[in-house]
Amino acid sequence: MAKKEIKPSIKIYNEYFVPEKTSDVFMEVEFMYQAKLWIGVLPKFLEKQGLDLNDDEFYNLIEENYELLNPDKKDAWIIESDKGWHDKNSATYKVLAALYSGEWECRVCGPVPNVNPQPAARLRDLKKQGYIIGSKRRFCKTCNQKTMHDILVMLPSIEKRFDHGNELRKPMSELLKKRIKSELGYREVCFNVVRSDVEIIIDHKFPSQRWKDPESDNPNDMASITIQNKFQLLSNQTNMWKSRYCDNCVKTGIRGEFMGINWFSSGCEKWEGKTLNDEIGCIGCPWYDLDDWKKKLLQKIAK
Repeated sequence: MAKKEIKPSIKIYNEYFVPEKTSDVFMEVEFMYQAKLWIGVLPKFLEKQGLDLNDDEFYNLIEENYELLNPDKKDAWIIESDKGWHDKNSATYKVLAALYSGEWECRVCGPVPNVNPQPAARLRDLKKQGYIIGSKRRFCKTCNQKTMHDILVMLPSIEKRFDHGNELRKPMSELLKKRIKSELGYREVCFNVVRSDVEIIIDHKFPSQRWKDPESDNPNDMASITIQNKFQLLSNQTNMWKSRYCDNCVKTGIRGEFMGINWFSSGCEKWEGKTLNDEIGCIGCPWYDLDDWKKKLLQKIAK
């Protein structure tokens, strides 16, 4: 994958990636600090922490993150992190401490399997507490195979850095997630195919880039009609496509096309909401409701 140089000390990869079995979105980076090279990741979207950056926000934070991740600040970061742990014998803390190197650690031969051979649940717990942890399959020079690796990104907790990232996006139980996917037939709407549970994610039709007020609550007994109106199912890849179109729309006021088809079931390519947070301005855009848009396009063709 090609790299792009922001400045001599900062290089980033050209594409985001999504860790297996998650909806999180990261970009790999290489930060040079005097004689030390840090190869890590920066977050764009984190489901558990409520972080959802558009492209401009992500790129605008790169140099700030470079300064925050200076190795000279590592010891102070660990000391501050440890202040929040009363039980350092807990399984979750042991996994955290095993990642305190701040480098990619192999799940086969690294420090994590020494304290917990199956750390997935503990990693989820850490993410819920605001820790940023990236995971990816990488070649391990120690065990000489491609294995899952994890890296702890030593940035301030999400709640401290983003005032309302968690306030706007309301929590959703695993039970409700299963209900929504079942209600929508496990059907990924971009390509109209049924996929497995881990291959699809729940997308809010009204993009969070335009939210101003907190999301409405997500109760386990949410009405079927509310599910149909509020959500659609996408894959990680198609969700990123939508995000990029929505980022551009917020920036330029021009709505996104769908695979070269520049047609809108309502309105035109110009976003025409009364305010920047008006959901009505999204209606008719293919990415707002792909299922409805495709049905109306077929109706128009049939005429």
